[in-house]
This record gives sequence, structure tokens and C-alpha cells, in this order.
Amino acid sequence: MRGWGCALVLALALTGCGPRGAQPISAFEGRLNDWAREILTDSPELATQAGVSEDAAGGVYADRLDDRSPLAVEARRTAAVRRLTELRTLGLRSGDDEEARAYAVLESQFAAAAAGASFDYGAFSPMRGARPYVLNQLDSAFLTLPVFFEERHAIASTADVETYLARLALVPAALDGETARARADAERGVRPPIFIIDQTLALLDRIAAVRPTEQIYFASLQRKLDALVEAAGDDARPALEQRRMRYLGRAEQIVREHIIPAHQRAAAQLRAIRAEASDNAGVGELPRGAEFYAAALRFETTTDLTPLQIHRIGLSRVRDLQGELDIALRRIGLTEGPVGARLAQLTADPRYRYEDSDEGRAQLLADVRERIARVTERAPQWFGHLPSAALEVRRAPRFAEATLPGAFYTPPTLDERIPGVYFINMRDLSEITRIDLPTQDYHEAAPGHHFQIALAQEQTDLPLLRRLMSFSAYSEGWALYAEQLADEQSFYENDPVGRIGYLRWQLWRAARLVADTGLHAMNWSRQRAVDYLLETTGDAPGIIASEVDRYVVWPGQACAYEIGRREIAAMRERARNQLGPDFDLRGFHDALLMNGEAPLDILSDVIDDWIPEQRRLAERERRRP
Repeated sequence: MRGWGCALVLALALTGCGPRGAQPISAFEGRLNDWAREILTDSPELATQAGVSEDAAGGVYADRLDDRSPLAVEARRTAAVRRLTELRTLGLRSGDDEEARAYAVLESQFAAAAAGASFDYGAFSPMRGARPYVLNQLDSAFLTLPVFFEERHAIASTADVETYLARLALVPAALDGETARARADAERGVRPPIFIIDQTLALLDRIAAVRPTEQIYFASLQRKLDALVEAAGDDARPALEQRRMRYLGRAEQIVREHIIPAHQRAAAQLRAIRAEASDNAGVGELPRGAEFYAAALRFETTTDLTPLQIHRIGLSRVRDLQGELDIALRRIGLTEGPVGARLAQLTADPRYRYEDSDEGRAQLLADVRERIARVTERAPQWFGHLPSAALEVRRAPRFAEATLPGAFYTPPTLDERIPGVYFINMRDLSEITRIDLPTQDYHEAAPGHHFQIALAQEQTDLPLLRRLMSFSAYSEGWALYAEQLADEQSFYENDPVGRIGYLRWQLWRAARLVADTGLHAMNWSRQRAVDYLLETTGDAPGIIASEVDRYVVWPGQACAYEIGRREIAAMRERARNQLGPDFDLRGFHDALLMNGEAPLDILSDVIDDWIPEQRRLAERERRRP
């Protein structure tokens, strides 16, 4: 639901070194390029999502999918450990500040990835770390691949159609690879909780029951082919229309004979293990469960905070925000009962809902676009640099509405042929109110994810692998800080209910710290987490249940938001205190955003380096005649 961010697509930019490309590269930078190519060669889907060159990706990739077989994932784990060893063996022999920072960033990310790679179950990616359950309701291949084909495999020629069909023929192997890994995990005693199995089964069964010609793989190709035929010249159109029918026939056969049966095999595997599964929501009962959660927290927060420390930070922040909300709710006449109950009362008020119709959806999108335009117009007051990539607002793919979060952002490709996109899930307009929507816009689009991710991709002077890395605590922490910035810049000045929504979003991220650590380190049941969030946030029960289930299958990820925000806010406060009247908000934001993604401790070093630079700049300005 809240701020899924760029979970679907990593912020990646790898097509060369920009201005540095004409200069000799050091042995260190050359090794970074080798690792970048290795990672991209292993993940053609990642290369497609980013729109990198074939050279950067180690060759042709448009006709391939990621290998999800047990052997491939084991090789991925081994490679992650090897890269950390190679990095530390290489060391940093240069005194170059950029190389020193690149080394520190890589060592942090490689070490966190290697820790996740030490577990022989679940899902693993060097960019996303370890997650406990291969088959789940959020990010298994049967859910992510249709979105990938729809959103990222462009068709501008018949050659693109052939690569689409080549990839389509690989989908069954991808699904079966995950099924095989889920089977092996079950033999090790690793099974998702029953409620996760049931949700995943329902999705698999629902997709398998859809007719082949209505499956997104087929429908997406059909739409793209129709556009290709429409764009063709009069002379070429008749032949292309004939080829269109053959292409669609091949796609329909692949879906009917191979892809749908692969869904059925995955469902059969889940049914086979359901009787031996439990209702335990946390990873504590899994092999090395406490270590798994510690590794997940380290990867997601880029800190060494313990579950207990994070739990206490969450409780303290919840108390503070409830105090603010109490005052804000009283100002609009809601004075009776706990804060959570009053928030629930506000959420249920029909005045703040959009009409559940095509007209209501159109109005919602118009409101969002207008709000983003206002932010973009004023943004030069707070930012020295703005992204050049375009931003679009779209409805989330309808075929995946049941499983997708309430909103998410996907970054532009490097060549900007595909813009940054802010997707809004409109499956149920009762879940999207005028109370919460403005803050969601600031988080997912501007000045949140789009500003940060698109700017990161545009830093062509950074080494290749620096631009490959993505850190949840940085990206989600920035997006949560962006919500705070919008409040500080008076975007809720004439919208007291919208400001309550902002405070509730802040409350949600604090409560996540409590619920996530409760589930995975304190033996909380799913129901206890649901009850806590319902009482605390007053949000809709369906939203809360899906949130908890997200924490169950993505341990630690929900902690990245508030941990990142509080650290960024602390950096700003430190800079403001040290610089006094010389503090420049535009310069501070540029320092945060124009140096690439980084773990929080290294980001803090960036700001510590910026403070004396800003002081010297201000002094020169004062001396200027």
C-alpha cells in the first residue's frame, strides 16, 4: 500500500562514464565496470528496466529473462559472496575522494548482500537482498513478469515482436524455477504461513482460469501490435496485418499450452505443502530465523540498529505523532475518543471519497496531476537541480490491481524513452481518500521518488556501479522526508484534513517499525499486528491486513522509511545548527541528491563534507564587491 516506491524497478543507470569516459580509468574503476556488467548479464530484466546498452549488459538481452532455477540462484548467492571478497582484496589504493566514497558504498552494499546470500532458502538478489518465501502474494514471477512485459518490453518493430515471443517462451521455465525452489525450501522446513499460502493460491488459481487471449501476456502483445500496424505506412500495413495474426497465434499457443500449466504446477506445489504449514507470521521459526531478520534489517536500513532499538524508536515516534494528531483532529471538531478511533471516523466520512466510477477516477487523476504541477512550479525554491526526465501519472495495470500496492513509482529508462511513472491503484476508490492522497503524491512523485531517482540516474560522472546501487533507507527515507518538506513549505496551509492525512502517513511509518519488529523478533501473531495498526492508524481494515501481509513476506523493508527519514532530518538539523544563517536548503538538497544513492552513514559523511564547503561559499559571497 504505502509507498512501495521503486520495488518493481530499480533506479539504475549504467551506459558509460559520461565526461569521464574519455579519460583513462583506474584499475579500481575498471573492476567496478566488470562487476556492473556481471550483474546485468545475470539479470536481463534489470537491463531492460533500465534501458542500458548491450555493451553495458554484456551482450544482447532483449530476448532473455532472468534464470530463476535453483542452480542459478545458488550461483547468484556464490557470486555475491565472491564480489565482497574481491572488493576487500582489491582494497582502495588511490587517495581519490570519489574512489574512496565508491569503495565505501560498495563495501556496505556487498557486505549486506553477502550476509543475505548466506541463507540457502527463499528469494535472493544482489540488489534486493534475501526474502524468505519464493512463492508469495507480492513479488513472485507469476506477478512481476506480466507487469514487466506490459510496462517494459516496448515493441517498435517486428524484431521487437520476435524478442517478445522469445521471452514469452521462457516464462514457463521462470515460473517452474520458482516452484522448484519452493519445493526444495519446503523440504528444509521453510513454508510460508497458511494465510500467505491461501492468498497466493487464490491469485494463481484466478490467473490460471483466465482465457489465454485475455491473459496480460497476450493482451499486451495484441495492443502493441495494433499500434505497430496503425503506425505502418499504407504499403506495409497489409503484410504486417497478416504477420500480426501469426504472431498472436504463436503467443496464444505459448500461453495456453505452457504458461497456464506452469501456474497450475505452482498452485499444486502450494497445496501440497499447506497441510504442514503453520500460522506463524514471523521468520523467527525459520532456520537461523533471528539471523535472517538481522541481515534483512541491515540490508534495508543500512544501520546496525537492533530489532529492540527499532521497536522503541517506533513507539516513541508514534506517541509524538499521536499528540500532534490529537491537536489537528480537535481543530476540525473530532474531539472524542482515541486518536485511532477518530482517524477511522474521518476515513469513513463520504465527503472525502471519490465517486467509484470512471468519472471519479478521472477526477482523481486530474487532481493528482494538478498537485504535482504546483510542486514542480515551486520546486526551484528548494532545489538547485531538477530532473530532466518526464513524469507521468497513470492508473496501475488493471490485471494486477488485486496484488499491487496502493501506489508505486517506476523510474525512467536512461534514454528517457520511457518516462518516470507514478502508478495509482484504483481497484477500490474507498481505499483512496482526499485525506491521504496529497501526501501519497508527494512521496511517490514530486518531490519524492521521481526527483531523487531520476536525478540519481542523471549523474553520469559517477562510476557505473555506484549508479547501479539502490538503498531502501536512502530512497524511501528521502520520499518520507519529501512528505515532511511539503508540509514545511505550506502545501497544507488551506487543507487541514490533508495535513491530518500527512500526519497519519508519518504515523503509519512509525507504526511499521513497531509491527515489523513485533512480527519478526517478538513473536507477534498476524492478528496482533493487525489489531495494533487498526488501533493506531484508524485506517481501513483491508488496507491494514494487506500491509501486515507485506511485512510478513518482506521482513525489514517497512523499517527503511522512518529510519531513513529521521537520519536525513537529523543531517539537516546538524547542518542548519552549524551553518546558522549560511545554511542553504537548495544546497543541502543538492548535496543529498547529486551524489548518488548511499547508505545512511556515508550519506552523513557527504553532508559533513558539504557543511564547510557551504561555509566557504557563503564567505566568498560576503566578500564579493
